[in-house]
Amino acid sequence: MKPNWNMAGVVALAVVTLAACATVSLVPAHVTPLPVDVESRTIESDGQELRVDLYRPRGTGRHAAAIVLHGSGGIHVAVGSQASQYAQALAAQGISAFVLHYFDGTGDYTANDSVEVANYSQWVRDVKAAVSWVRDRPEVQSTQVGLVGLSLGAWLAVGAAADDPRISHIVLFGSGLEPFLRDRITRMPPVLMFHGSDDTVVPVAQADTLARVLRAKRVRVRYRIVPGEGHDLSDSAATSALARAARFLKSRRGVM
Repeated sequence: MKPNWNMAGVVALAVVTLAACATVSLVPAHVTPLPVDVESRTIESDGQELRVDLYRPRGTGRHAAAIVLHGSGGIHVAVGSQASQYAQALAAQGISAFVLHYFDGTGDYTANDSVEVANYSQWVRDVKAAVSWVRDRPEVQSTQVGLVGLSLGAWLAVGAAADDPRISHIVLFGSGLEPFLRDRITRMPPVLMFHGSDDTVVPVAQADTLARVLRAKRVRVRYRIVPGEGHDLSDSAATSALARAARFLKSRRGVM
């Protein structure tokens, strides 16, 4: 599902305002990006505090929302975060985006396979706690709360959405299906999947399996294999994917 790193640690950060306006990237040249306000809050899940970074289109009104779930590399100030870049791009295109630091609840810095097996269920509960919190936000349209999962985050998004009717859409990058979920999926919102054709971390066959299982369960699935791309999409491929994801997250029932 992800790179096999194993570093221990806890990122403990206070609630602070990160920036008044984020620098926009990964937005198509033909789109005029909206100003984006960025700040950080904390939420509680199972007695633990989790940081959430908010990327909000500036102004009033309610927007479709996306909870962005990072991969196994975590989120670190020193190296930046793909999840943060994706959230910023989505917000610039009219989505209220929330990056959930779900590792905070289990004290992880990065995760390998054994850490993921041990903590998968806890992280899914944390995602659901974030859904509850996001739905109550004044800038969010409560019926339009989706998940955007990157690598490990994509696998978690599938687990969270499998039985939670509050989740309206899921967008997956580098995804697959945990075997134990195959027979537990009782419902699933519309799904948009992107997968690099040359992904050596999560083989395309794993995404193929997920798409096939979901379609057999009559889930609306839009699945794009991106030619020449690896596990992490290039900026040009990510820009195109995120523009499509923004339209998808705003749509009703995945109709674009």
